[in-house]
Amino acid sequence: MIDPVNLEFKHYYDNRQNNNDFQTGFSGQLELATDIRDGKKYIIKHTYSHNAANEFVSCWLAEKMGIPAPHAYLISPCEKLNSKYAVAIEYIEGLAAFDKNSVPEELQADLIGQFVLNLLISNADRLQMGATTKHIYSYDFSEAFGIEDESLLQIIQINEDIGIEQIKRALLAFRRHLSYVDFDIPGLAREFNLDPVQQKNEMIAIAKRVLTISKEDIDMMFDELSELYDVPYAVYYEECIYAIQERIKMI
Repeated sequence: MIDPVNLEFKHYYDNRQNNNDFQTGFSGQLELATDIRDGKKYIIKHTYSHNAANEFVSCWLAEKMGIPAPHAYLISPCEKLNSKYAVAIEYIEGLAAFDKNSVPEELQADLIGQFVLNLLISNADRLQMGATTKHIYSYDFSEAFGIEDESLLQIIQINEDIGIEQIKRALLAFRRHLSYVDFDIPGLAREFNLDPVQQKNEMIAIAKRVLTISKEDIDMMFDELSELYDVPYAVYYEECIYAIQERIKMI
């Protein structure tokens, strides 16, 4: 968890807003934070309480699976931010659009990994990707794991028993999404000029990396989340990771 005392904040303008097709989504006003000690930069999401958990767990999962994505860190509550639930997302220098019809062969594994990640986390937003000279990254996981607004956390805080019942329903819905995941997506392969059979096989191979994530790893992720969020809310994300592992074991 990052202590915001060492961060300098300024409003962040998303360059995607220059694109007429871009929709702001549900992240609200963003901040660009710079660590005064080492100059590292972070995109800060702090308007809606569900954004931080979704971003943190999605980026954690990407790292555990060896899929390029920004690192994300929860932030200790700070008066300068709109919510006590905030996340600092690593700012990747040089990230730019790329031609999806001619992805270099050495970057295709990264590309396919992004397909896997966004499918497993049930990202409700459209796939957002960019490339540097070394990797293809995906980003913007604000609407993942079936949590697209603040209502679940609010219910937990009003009445924990009712909140736990809602968590059970949300988990059933997430498991239902996973039940349809078989990585057979020829339309996606055509869109990126990939061989559909090879894409499916590589997606399955990458997805199986989730099975290397240990209980200790998941416990550490849970502990980090529960420092900021109510325990039942953190449990939900823990159970989602176990559900992903259970599904991949069946493929």
